[in-house]
Amino acid sequence: MLRIFLLISSLSLIAAIFSLPYGYYTLMRLIVAGTAVYAATNSYKSDDKLNTVIMIIVALLFNPVIPIHLSREVWMPIDLITAVYMFIYSRKFN
Repeated sequence: MLRIFLLISSLSLIAAIFSLPYGYYTLMRLIVAGTAVYAATNSYKSDDKLNTVIMIIVALLFNPVIPIHLSREVWMPIDLITAVYMFIYSRKFN
């Protein structure tokens, strides 16, 4: 199940490169932050400290409750790096 959430998050992050309505970015934050919290919990239970820390950082960065406001030029590489990381991490789960 985590793999599906990670793949959906990756796709939503890639779609964020395009100019979309503000509501999409709010929805994307919910999806990515929720997936990151779920992945961090799963990593913590597996005693995978590195992925736990990375996913906590992703959850904090994309949290929709207290959003971090950055320019589009700053968000684009963050979105792409996070999408690639989540895709690679999803391959860990069959």
